[in-house]
Amino acid sequence: MKTGNRMMFRAGRAAAAAALAVFMLTGCFFGKTPETRYYTLDYVPAPPPARLERGPYPFTVRLRETTIAEAYRRSQIVYRQSAYQMQFYSYHLWAVDPERMIGDLLFKHLRAARLFENVTRVAESATPDFQLTSDVRAIEEYDSPDRWYAHLAVEYQLIDEKTGQVLWKQLYDLRAPVPQQEPVFVVRELAALSSIMHDRMVDELEPVLQEAQKRRAGESDAARGR
Repeated sequence: MKTGNRMMFRAGRAAAAAALAVFMLTGCFFGKTPETRYYTLDYVPAPPPARLERGPYPFTVRLRETTIAEAYRRSQIVYRQSAYQMQFYSYHLWAVDPERMIGDLLFKHLRAARLFENVTRVAESATPDFQLTSDVRAIEEYDSPDRWYAHLAVEYQLIDEKTGQVLWKQLYDLRAPVPQQEPVFVVRELAALSSIMHDRMVDELEPVLQEAQKRRAGESDAARGR
């Protein structure tokens, strides 16, 4: 073999050996890429029988698109270990935008509770009586030294469509301990917290709608000259 060819052969073997070494080191130190997992929020509304027996109030409510704080507007599930630092899972992701899921659960819950005669999410030919807004302030995993928590904070407002007046406003900021330190259990608790929020909302909106119904009846009587 000529000298030039021999040198090229040796150089090629050295390059191949170096590549194999890099491959082996990559496998040893970094291992297999973790599996990406996707999560959704869900629960089955269970309104109390007394609420269902009372039936709906004669109003239509339109749900506005749910908004969300910028830090949570992402597919990665957020986790934090302090109030000043946020981190994001690379392989634990929301299957649907979190604000969309909260809006879906709100819609499902209000329909199941039969609080309003009609619950809609789109602009219709008939003007609704109220609009209901929802703004997600936090949806995250919070890690303390000894245990994990699910943290959900959402603000809701009921607005009179005719006057623009805010008739009811509430910020629910809830936490729940997680039984096991895995993201799937955080998601389960977040769904449970959403159910608690919406149950409380229905309870708090009922007297507001009762008052609105009385006010409407008084206006009708006045219009008829009673």
